[in-house]
Amino acid sequence: MFAPVTSRFPKIATHNGTFHCDEILACYLLKLLPKYCGSEIIRTRDVSVLDKCQVLIDVGGEYDPKKMRFDHHQRGFYETFTQGHLTKLSSAGLVYKSFGKEIISQSLQTNPEKTQLIYLKMYDFFIESIDAVDNGIKQYETDSQPRYRILTDISSRVRSMNPHWNDPDPKNEKFFKNAMKLVGNEFQTLLNFFGYSWLPARDFVIEALNNRFSVDKSGEILLFHKNVEWR
Repeated sequence: MFAPVTSRFPKIATHNGTFHCDEILACYLLKLLPKYCGSEIIRTRDVSVLDKCQVLIDVGGEYDPKKMRFDHHQRGFYETFTQGHLTKLSSAGLVYKSFGKEIISQSLQTNPEKTQLIYLKMYDFFIESIDAVDNGIKQYETDSQPRYRILTDISSRVRSMNPHWNDPDPKNEKFFKNAMKLVGNEFQTLLNFFGYSWLPARDFVIEALNNRFSVDKSGEILLFHKNVEWR
């Protein structure tokens, strides 16, 4: 899926140790772009190594997209996706905010208007929950204890893919790469749904709205010639 790793591509760095869904997704998103498709991902907190990397994700204590710095742990940070969103961004949201439209238009060949629609949909239905979980934001404003646990959300599944405490080779990068495959598949599946199912269905609904007065002079009746999955 990605180009072979070579030194001609910028180096991407993120922290070592336990990985989380946000930097997994952030790395995956960047590697979808031609400029970074062959980038090496280096996992470290060694400042001397970080200084030699062109992109820092979830490490470095700085957010500056012009310098390709995408951390959210620094004091006083509270970047959100839009003014209407309240969830603080994680590294996933930060990278998506900068490159999401480019990734969508490249993947789906959509025009700017439809790219914008999917850009917002993908954040609301996929990225935001990853941002929230990583930042410890509860889904509901209540102190009530849940009646059961859900450990099949994408963030929980990524967490479970870390090497076990007794794994004989815990530093093997296969764990990180396997998590990237999982998250990438989830991202692409939803992106394809919005691009190839939701958008065409939306166009179908708009056409029915525009033709409603030819169906009935009240304009209160929509005629659909086939079933459409859209909401």
